[in-house]
Amino acid sequence: MPDLELLNLARSATEHQVAWFAQMLSVNFAMVVAIYYFLHRATIALRLFTFFAYTVGMLVLLGQMLGESNVKFGVLEALRALPVTQLSRPSVYYLAFSDSSVALVTRVTFNLSVWLLWIGVSYLLFFSQRHWTSNKAMQRTADRPNA
Repeated sequence: MPDLELLNLARSATEHQVAWFAQMLSVNFAMVVAIYYFLHRATIALRLFTFFAYTVGMLVLLGQMLGESNVKFGVLEALRALPVTQLSRPSVYYLAFSDSSVALVTRVTFNLSVWLLWIGVSYLLFFSQRHWTSNKAMQRTADRPNA
């Protein structure tokens, strides 16, 4: 397989990873809105069911992202196995970038952000009850007319 086809395959895998991550962000923002508007008052059974459905959805998206990551890893291995004299300039630059510290930081941030989103939603759904009750108390205090 020519190096430019491999390069296009690697870039396509990156594009898919970003698209799956955008879907994850959409799901997480939808969960935050749902928690804010009604789940913070819901019973524990509804919260558990919602969290289970949310987790299943996140795992599906994470699985797709990991699949694309494996494709990209294989493509990078195939590009590195080609003789340097056969690589086009874009492939050389792509390999150089994939070995850079910027790419490493991006990979680590990408992986940690998935878990940070999951932990954040679990905290808001199950452990932030004091936040909601203190806001209600402050709202009642603010609504009282001054005498």
